[in-house]
Amino acid sequence: MTPTTKTSRPIPTPVNSAWLDEAITTREASDLLSISVTTLTTWRSRQKGPGFLKLAGKTVRYQRRTLFDWMASQQHSHQGED
Repeated sequence: MTPTTKTSRPIPTPVNSAWLDEAITTREASDLLSISVTTLTTWRSRQKGPGFLKLAGKTVRYQRRTLFDWMASQQHSHQGED
């Protein structure tokens, strides 16, 4: 079964680093992370969440590699945690 985003588009299987390094929109990043655009925007303004690119001082993009790395960094074991 092929995984899909919230908009039921198939998530491509990463076949090379170019796909991972591609800069995607906030909407695409929110779909990939299964969180709202509003949450990503709030995190950016509070300097939290995944790293992002700011192009020409205004346009915000996320690299898939950065999103996957950030998700991996959020994983917690349940040993010794409340």
